[in-house]
Amino acid sequence: MARKMKHATLAGRDAYLAGCIPRRLYGTASSPTEGVISTRPYDSVN
Repeated sequence: MARKMKHATLAGRDAYLAGCIPRRLYGTASSPTEGVISTRPYDSVN
């Protein structure tokens, strides 16, 4: 249990030292938009 608390403390310290992600006015997609066949597969049902 002590080992797990040590690793939790080290992980928290690493997160603190990493800092926050800077704020942006607009977001960016993390998924690729090229090569996608369809974004709404249910449109072809009608």
